[in-house]
Amino acid sequence: MSNPARLPRFLRPESLSGYQNKVFAHLNQLERQRAQDAARSDSPFCVLQGTQSATRDLNRYSDILPYKHSQVLLAGGQGGPQSFINANRITAPQSLKSSLPPSFKGYIATQAPLPHTQSRFWRMAFEQNVYVIVCLTAVSEDRTRRAQKAERYWPLAGQTDEIERGLFVRNLDSVDDQSQVAYRHFELWDANRPDLARRPMLLVHYQGWPDHGVPTQSQELRDILLKIRAWKREQQQQLHLTLEDFGPMIVHCSAGCGRTGTFCVVDTALSVLEYIQYPHLAAAFRSSSAVEGKQNGYTAEDMYDPEGNRDLLYESLNSFRNERMLMVQTLSQYMFCYQVVRDLCE
Repeated sequence: MSNPARLPRFLRPESLSGYQNKVFAHLNQLERQRAQDAARSDSPFCVLQGTQSATRDLNRYSDILPYKHSQVLLAGGQGGPQSFINANRITAPQSLKSSLPPSFKGYIATQAPLPHTQSRFWRMAFEQNVYVIVCLTAVSEDRTRRAQKAERYWPLAGQTDEIERGLFVRNLDSVDDQSQVAYRHFELWDANRPDLARRPMLLVHYQGWPDHGVPTQSQELRDILLKIRAWKREQQQQLHLTLEDFGPMIVHCSAGCGRTGTFCVVDTALSVLEYIQYPHLAAAFRSSSAVEGKQNGYTAEDMYDPEGNRDLLYESLNSFRNERMLMVQTLSQYMFCYQVVRDLCE
């Protein structure tokens, strides 16, 4: 159990008493206000583009639709139905930009691909320069029939799929890992772009996270966060990449809101604590926190102060909910964010 004195102030017991319930209720009030603008074409929170006859069946859930202002658009569709995918760009919170590394690219929060949107999903990954996909839901093995929550959208071990004309995904693994947390390795390339090298990709598949719920403990999620960072360092060394070369992470569950938002909030908070070199961060994360150094152009006075009154998790979620609806859907998921970050501190 973490020593309270080693925690950022917003995580200490005296700061948490009744606090999470209060601020989550406030976040939900703001969510309801945004929902009132959903049908206004002049609002950044408009979702009408997902309700058209040509796009309606591209959504897994009719009530989880992408906001217009942050929606990811596929190339070549001129903003019409061929550009549509139920996905939003989740960017660095403005209030935390001074405390995040220059290479922080944020996330693409999206639904689990449907059988008939898998090609759009992989095209998005290619166009957005994605190297890491985080799948936070169990999937059905039948890729051709719609399941209740999600379907497998990747080729089996050793196989290669032509997702659409010229776009290929190859599974580099020798066996199909069915562990609670599986790490899958792929190559993604477009035969129509011979100027681009095949891109290595890591797909983290956390199969045991319950829908609308939370894991019983945070260890598996903490291990995932560490693995992603280690894998990126490996790619840097092997392919002579910089952290700037990595695009945003794709993160999805079933709807791309609850579990997805929880992961994004925790990963962002960890990225801040790494970047400011918080001395009580778990040793495994401290060892990689100085990789970039403080090079984002801000002074020390601009940066997040863990002894101050600011709440990293609230600030992140408040920002992310302006970019995709219902990020972190339940109070239990919001409280789990605090548990994970608390467990990341020694």
